[in-house]
Amino acid sequence: EYRSALETLGTAEYFGEDAGRASLVDFALLGAMYTTFAGYYHGAAMVRSMGMSAEEFGNRAAAWLTAVMPSLPMAGAQIDSGDYTQVFQPLTFTKTALDAIVSASREAGVDLDIIGPVRNLVDRQIAAGHGAESSERAFESLNPPSRRAA
Repeated sequence: EYRSALETLGTAEYFGEDAGRASLVDFALLGAMYTTFAGYYHGAAMVRSMGMSAEEFGNRAAAWLTAVMPSLPMAGAQIDSGDYTQVFQPLTFTKTALDAIVSASREAGVDLDIIGPVRNLVDRQIAAGHGAESSERAFESLNPPSRRAA
């Protein structure tokens, strides 16, 4: 009923009669944003140890993230399918990369508050025997509720 008025402020989307569903989507988007920024903060802290400014790193990170973000829907499709056997990058490769980032972070004097939990998600899936599967499987370490009809 109020869609045209609301769309003067932005895109209006309807997720059902329960207003909590719209809030959940909003919080999920904000969660993705805040953790993306946290990853940027971690990277900026790492390169500060070599004298690079956070602004310069921000320019590099913005360009790089712009290039990789289009892969999110494809990752989402794999997560939705629950089939992690179609592998672009196996969890074991991701673990090697994360271990190297952790090592470089320690050498740069950067705490592991941000990258450590990401590595833990991957480690749990590898420990459960899924190392050869796609890195998107780390999603399952978040203990998501079972799939329900929307």
